[in-house]
Amino acid sequence: MTMMAKYSVLVAGLAVSLASGAWLPAQTASKPAAQAAPAKPATRVRAQLDGFDLSPQSGKSANQIGGASRDLGSPRLYAPHAGKAFSVMPVFYWGTADAHQKVTFRLTALNGQTLYEVTTTDNHVAYPHDATSLIVGSTYRWTVLPENDMLGGPPPPALITIVSGDERAAIEKDLSKSSDPNAVFVNHRIWYDAVAGYTAILDQQPDNQDALKARGSIYDQVPTTQDLADADWSRVH
Repeated sequence: MTMMAKYSVLVAGLAVSLASGAWLPAQTASKPAAQAAPAKPATRVRAQLDGFDLSPQSGKSANQIGGASRDLGSPRLYAPHAGKAFSVMPVFYWGTADAHQKVTFRLTALNGQTLYEVTTTDNHVAYPHDATSLIVGSTYRWTVLPENDMLGGPPPPALITIVSGDERAAIEKDLSKSSDPNAVFVNHRIWYDAVAGYTAILDQQPDNQDALKARGSIYDQVPTTQDLADADWSRVH
């Protein structure tokens, strides 16, 4: 066989091998990528923290006080019917159907005298140091009045009492020994200071899990803040 004939046979054999796949690298079956197990939702603990609401109306919706149904467009006061504060400059929170709705915050003495009033589009007011001083041991009423009454008018006022006497002394003693003032306020069922404290933490650290759980547990105690409790617990992981 001549060299040319041998070369022709080799080329023909190579072509057959390539066609049959004999020269291709072995293919290994690829394994599907491992998928991370879905994160388990955090267990919601509905703590029973009786004592945040001192009113006989405790547990009833604020829209049903006095047996009358309030318009659903009314602002909602994010507080118990009757709650306690330690600070004489408490923070008051509420919600409106329109996040930027203009309202007038009003705080009055029990005799009806207006002690402080301000118009705002915020959802809270921190009682200012230059307003009429709140007195330890006194109880006040507060509410918010929407600028547009067609949205439902003001909700029934909530009561706030500035704690005094032995109760105040016990809180001061616990605060002096604790590195966690918010926990002290929860233990003594001081709604306004506990909510303001955990909210301040979450304003700086929105994903703080301990603060979300703590505030969510507080909100779980009052019907008007159930939506807020749901929102906090939805962020717990």
